[in-house]
Amino acid sequence: MKKLNIVVFILALLNTLESLSIDLYLPAFPSMADIFKTDIGHIQISISVFFAGFAFGQLLWGPLSDKKGRKPMLYCGLLLFIIGATAIYFTSDIYVLWAMRFLQAFGGSAGIVIGRAIIIDLYDKQKSVTIFSQQSQISGIAPIVAPLLGSVFLKFWGWNSSFAFLCIMGLITLFMVYKYVPETNTRISQPDIHQDEKGVKDQLKMIISNRDFINSTMVGSIAFASLIIYISNAPFLFMELHGFSSGVFSFIFAFNSLALITAAYITPRLIRRISNSALLFIATMVLLVVCALHILIAAENLSVALEIAMLYLSLLAIGILFPITSAHALSPFKEGRGTAAALLGFMQLMVTFLMSGLLGLLEAGSIMPMVVTRTGMAAMAVWFGYRIFKSQKTTVPAEASLEDF
Repeated sequence: MKKLNIVVFILALLNTLESLSIDLYLPAFPSMADIFKTDIGHIQISISVFFAGFAFGQLLWGPLSDKKGRKPMLYCGLLLFIIGATAIYFTSDIYVLWAMRFLQAFGGSAGIVIGRAIIIDLYDKQKSVTIFSQQSQISGIAPIVAPLLGSVFLKFWGWNSSFAFLCIMGLITLFMVYKYVPETNTRISQPDIHQDEKGVKDQLKMIISNRDFINSTMVGSIAFASLIIYISNAPFLFMELHGFSSGVFSFIFAFNSLALITAAYITPRLIRRISNSALLFIATMVLLVVCALHILIAAENLSVALEIAMLYLSLLAIGILFPITSAHALSPFKEGRGTAAALLGFMQLMVTFLMSGLLGLLEAGSIMPMVVTRTGMAAMAVWFGYRIFKSQKTTVPAEASLEDF
C-alpha cells in the first residue's frame, strides 16, 4: 500500500510538470521579450507551441506504451522534457525557444497520458476516481504557487532560472520513476510489425466505437476547454476590465484555483453516496446553471464579487468532472489503455484549440464572448452527461458492484 501511495504521488508529479511548464515563466514574459529582442506576442507563441507539442506527443506515447511498456516510454518522454528545458536555459533565439518548447511538451506529454494508463492498470473504475482525485489535490497546487515562484526566480536569478528548475524537477521525477514506478503493462505485444499495426488499428476501432469513451471524453474535453478559456481570459477580466492590480489578480486567481483542490477533496466522498454517473450529470448541470448566471451578472454589471463566485463554482464543477470522466473513459478497456488515454488527452487539447479559436473570432473588449462560449459548452456537456447517466442506469447491478471495492 505504501508503495502504491508513492506511485500515486509520482504520477501526480508528472501532472505537475505540465502546469509548472505553463505557469512558471509567465511573470518573465516582459524580460524575455527584451532578451530575445522581440515583443511579448512572440513570447506568448511559446505557449501555443507548447500545447501543440503536448497534443501530438500524446498520440505517440499512448500507443507506444501499449506495445513497448509504460516505463521505457516514460524514460524517453522525461529525457526529451529535460533536454528541451536545458536548451531553453542557454538560448536567446526566439525560434530555438519555440522549437524547444515543442520538444519539452512533446516529451512531457508522456507523463500525462501514460500516468492515466498506469492508474487504470492498477485500479478498478471506482477506485480510480479516488486516485485521480488525489492526483488533482497534489497537482492542483501548481497553478497557485507557480506564478509566485516564477516571480521569485525572475527577481533573484533571471528568466531562465525557471527552466533550470524544470530541468531539476524532470531529473528528480525520472529517478523516482526508475526507483518506484512498476511496469504495469502486462500485455506487451511481441515484436511482430504486422501484428503491431493490426493491433493498433483494432484498438482504435474498439476505442472509438465505445460509447462510454466518446461521451466521457467529450465531457472531459469540454471541462478542460472551459478551464483553459477561463485561465487565458482571467487577466483581461480582472486587470483590464475591473482595474485590479497584478497583486490582487494573483490573489483572486489563487482563490479560484483552490476550487480545483476542493473538488478533488470532496469527489471521493460524494461517490460514496451517489453513483459516478449521477455525480457527473449533476456536475454538468451545476456548470451550466453557474455559467448562465455569469451571463446575467456580466450583462448587468452587478458585482465583481458575484463574478468571482460564479467562476469559483464553475471551477468546482470542472474539478469534479476531471477524475470521473477520466475513469469512465478509460476503464472499459483491458487492452489499449495507453492508446485510449492518448486519444482522451488529444481530444481535450483539440476541443480547447477549437473553442479558443472561436472565442478569438468574437468581439474583443468585452467578457461576454467568454461567458457565452462557456455557457454553450456547458450545455453540450449536460447533453453528453445525460447520455452517460442514462446508459449507466440500464446497468445498475454492474455499477453497484463497483461500490464494493
